[in-house]
Parts: sequence; structure tokens; C-alpha cells
Amino acid sequence: MNNKKWVGLIAAILVVVLAYFLPTGANLSQPGKMSLAILVAGIVLWVMEVMPLAVTAFLLMVCLPYFGILDWHTTWAKFISPVIFFVIATFAITVALLKTNLATRIAGILIRWSKGESKKLVLGFIVGTALLSSVCNNVPSCSLFMGLALSILSANGSSPGQSNLGKCLMIGVPFGAMLGGAMTPAGTSINIMAMGLLKQGVGIDISFLDWMLFGVPFAILMIPFCWLSLVLIFKPEPVSKEAIDSINELVAKTGKLEKNEKKILVIIIALLVLWIASTWISWLDATGIAVMGLVAMFFPGIEVITWDEFVKGVSWEVVIMIGGVQSVASGILATGAASWLVHTALADSAVWGGTILAGAVATVVSILHVVCPVGPAIAGMATVPIAELAKLAGASPIVFTVIVGFGAAITFILPLDCVPLITYGKGYYRMGEMVKAGLFPTLCLIVICALLMPLIGQMVGL
Repeated sequence: MNNKKWVGLIAAILVVVLAYFLPTGANLSQPGKMSLAILVAGIVLWVMEVMPLAVTAFLLMVCLPYFGILDWHTTWAKFISPVIFFVIATFAITVALLKTNLATRIAGILIRWSKGESKKLVLGFIVGTALLSSVCNNVPSCSLFMGLALSILSANGSSPGQSNLGKCLMIGVPFGAMLGGAMTPAGTSINIMAMGLLKQGVGIDISFLDWMLFGVPFAILMIPFCWLSLVLIFKPEPVSKEAIDSINELVAKTGKLEKNEKKILVIIIALLVLWIASTWISWLDATGIAVMGLVAMFFPGIEVITWDEFVKGVSWEVVIMIGGVQSVASGILATGAASWLVHTALADSAVWGGTILAGAVATVVSILHVVCPVGPAIAGMATVPIAELAKLAGASPIVFTVIVGFGAAITFILPLDCVPLITYGKGYYRMGEMVKAGLFPTLCLIVICALLMPLIGQMVGL
């Protein structure tokens, strides 16, 4: 075990030990205090990478009964929820899309649209990645478009660390993936997790369409700000004819739409239509639709993926981590620790008004994501207390849950989250360069969350 892991392990143990002996205070029981301590200790273990994410989640769950937070039966029961099945089912879409040339086809359209202009090409890659990420998990979406961007950069002779076009594309692609993930609940598991926690903790449902009413305008507004920040700071060099030809050759090899691609597109469109329809048709359940979409991919005559491909394509670590965070969040709710957090730390802010409060929440969650680059942990820690705060302030818990979801899934400042880490490892940009490029989009995110999200909530009656 390296020094970083030892430091993380010792720090996590100290958090639990200190919390155990600290006084409980008013309205906070010993189990409630320990539920918060266990979550904080888990965040330390995740950030310091002491153990695999899933193993840490198992450890947190096992601690719950021993500290009197939940009994064993409840601990295991809270691991499983509709969120888990939705996340597993939507990974099937990702697996199916990875088997196709759809991303390459999108890149070809972007190349033709940009006509070789580097600034337009950067915008096109951000938009293309966002579109794919709206229905496909943001990590593989980022990986696919990174590969296409690397082909262009290689043909263009753009050197890692030297090329401004490389910096724009390698930072822009994860920006697009994270923004696309905000557009629909299927874009990232964090969205579904936040929706599930709101239902569990406050009893309020967010429909698939409700989330899109916030997520789509948010992404449409944020994409130009991200693009402007990149091209104004780094000023990308021109794209050579050789680079354009290399992508056009890849596109030419794909030929016409294959039968499997058509099948997958039909399934995805059907899922989106049914998810949106579930807003009005009560017997349509979003998770049930996702699972039926998974089943449809194996129907005789359809069979767009195999069982082995599906099993290998599901990020079981993410699934287990989400289940573990759900169990801990259930403990925080059951012991009253969530309400205690609101009334002691956040009660005074309830008089600020919806706009200022929304901006403050967006700021706090954005900072939390920089310090703790583990989105599910942030969603598990913040969703219910922030929703309770919204109720206390007379604001919409749905609006504030969406803001928490955005902040937990998106970070523009440092490449420590799993999405920007994908491109950071290619060496085209330094950590400080992402900070420079990400400051303006982060400010825009906070302002949009403060001004637009409450306004949309009022307009649509949420």
C-alpha cells in the first residue's frame, strides 16, 4: 500500500473515531451522527483511492448495522431500488452504440459542417459528444469522441502539450460529454440517483420529461459558453486537409446504415418516446421502460448485443457504488441526520429567496465536486438536505434536486472526475490549463442555475 492509501485509511478511521466520541447535540442522535461520519469517511476513502470504489461502498454498508444506524435487513434492502435497475438497463444502450459506427458518422457530419475551420470543428465536437451523451453514458461517449479527435490531431501533426487545437478538443470533448449527460435522466447515473433519492427522502417524483425541461435548455446555453472559453483562451491552429481527409476516409468505410444500427436507433427512439409519455401515462414506469428496452435488444430477430457483451459493458463498480451510497443515504434519512443538517447548517439561508439560494447551492455543490471528484457521493450527501432546504424556503425541491444533479455530474475546473480524466491522460493539456478554460463555464453554470432553473420551474409548474 502506498503512502497516499495509508493517509486516506488513517484519515477515514479518525473521522469515524472522532465522530463516535463527539457530543451529539440537539436533535442529532448517536446513530444520526455516525451515519454522517460514515459517509464522510467513505468520501475520504474514495478521493484517496484507498480501495476500489465498489469495495468502499460495501464497507460503508457493513458499518451501518454495527453503529446502530440500520438493521441488516434494511441495509441490504436499501441497496436495491429502481435506480439500480435503470442504471443497469441503460448501460445496454451504451454497449449497443459502441458496436456501431454512429459516432464516426456524427464526426463526418461535423467535419463537413465545419469545412475545416478549427473553431467550428471544436464546437462541432462539443455538440456531437453532448448529443451522444444524452442517451449514452458520458464516459464511453467521451472515449468515442476522444478517439475521433485523436485521429484528427495525429493527421494534423498536432503535438501533445503544444497544440492549441489539441487543448480545445481534449478539454471540449469531456465538457460536451458532461453537458450531454445533463440533458436527460439517461445521460448519467447521477441524474437517476438524484431523482430516486428525492422520491425516497421527500416523496416527490421527477418525470423523464420534467428533467429534460431543465436539462436541455441548460445544455443548449452552456455549450456556447464552454466553446467560447476554449477558443478564446487557446486560439486553435488551422486544420490541415490531411486531417479532414483522414476522418472522411473513416466515414466512407462505414458505408450505408447497417441493419444493427437501424435496430438500435429504433429502440433508442422508442425508449425516448415512452419515457416522455410516462409523464402523462401513469402505468408507464421509467425503469420498467428501460428494462424492457434491455430485453428488446435480445429478442429473436433483433439481437443487437450478446449477453457476454452486456455483462462486460456494464460498469458494475458504478452500480455497486450507487447501491452503497443509497444505503448510507437511507441511514441518514432514517436517523433524522438529514433534517438536522438543514436546520443547523442551512436554516438561515432559507430567507435568501429562491434565486440567491439556487446560486448558493450551485456554488457549494460545484466546489464540493472539485474537492470530492466522486459524483454519486455528492448526490447522496446533498440531494435530500438541499430538497429539505428548498421546502423550508418555500422553493421547489425539484428545481434544487436538478441543480444538485448538475453540480454532482459536471466539473469544469480540474480533470479529477472520471470523465475529464479520460482525455487528461493523453497529455494534450495541463491541469492548470483546464482551470483557465473552466472558470468561465463554472461561473456561467452558477448563474444559469440561479436565474434560469427557478424560472423554468415556475413556468412549468414544478
